[in-house]
Amino acid sequence: MPEEKIGSEEHRLSLEVIVNGHRVVFHVHKASGAEIKSTAITQGVQIQQDFNLFEKRAGHPLKPIGDADVVELHEGEEFRAVAPDDNSGQ
Repeated sequence: MPEEKIGSEEHRLSLEVIVNGHRVVFHVHKASGAEIKSTAITQGVQIQQDFNLFEKRAGHPLKPIGDADVVELHEGEEFRAVAPDDNSGQ
């Protein structure tokens, strides 16, 4: 579906990713690790900004996402955020 112009800004369709099992809606297609965590927190996910963020992909090890790392977001993509002192095996 094409992007729509609203005023001087482009309006992009929203997309949902999963953070710790919770749906999180984004209106951008790229975000930093810090932005992913802060957006999740704003939408009620019980994590903190200092948590470590990982990308989950079936059949692959968890991929660390640093606060400054910018990733392209995809519908249904999964992330896991864990406390820095969590040694549960990620």
